[in-house]
Amino acid sequence: MSQAWLLDLGVGYRAAVGERELVHLLHTPQSYPVPRTPAHARRVLPWQERLLPVFDVVNWLGGTLPPAGLPVAGIFAYQHKRGEMPQYGALWLAAPPARLRVTDQQACDLPEPNSAWQALAISCFEHEGTAVPILDLRRLYGTALGEHKQPLQSP
Repeated sequence: MSQAWLLDLGVGYRAAVGERELVHLLHTPQSYPVPRTPAHARRVLPWQERLLPVFDVVNWLGGTLPPAGLPVAGIFAYQHKRGEMPQYGALWLAAPPARLRVTDQQACDLPEPNSAWQALAISCFEHEGTAVPILDLRRLYGTALGEHKQPLQSP
């Protein structure tokens, strides 16, 4: 059994991260636009004397967030290689995350095997009758953050 955080990404999208990957929550954070960046990576926010990239998962998946944005930003830690210092990034959240226990028996396929989730998710589990992708933060803040084209399909 593992612990995870269930993330409400807004407009019906949900995902999860490992228990130790969520490090901080910011309520109504101030963020700043970054010119000439992909739509899913248009903003940064200050945190502990750094500017963190904010990945807009809903935009990446082809959805649209409300004009006012979302009320919470989660700060997440990840490593490119084991033993390296952690890197940090942010995600917009519609609400504070909920802690879950996840078992191997809950494993399932991604909601749509050829969807945009493929670039972001490392695995998936079933929770309350729906598939919940588990985000691979290294991919999300590495490869996917730098992508300048939209994915081929969206859910």
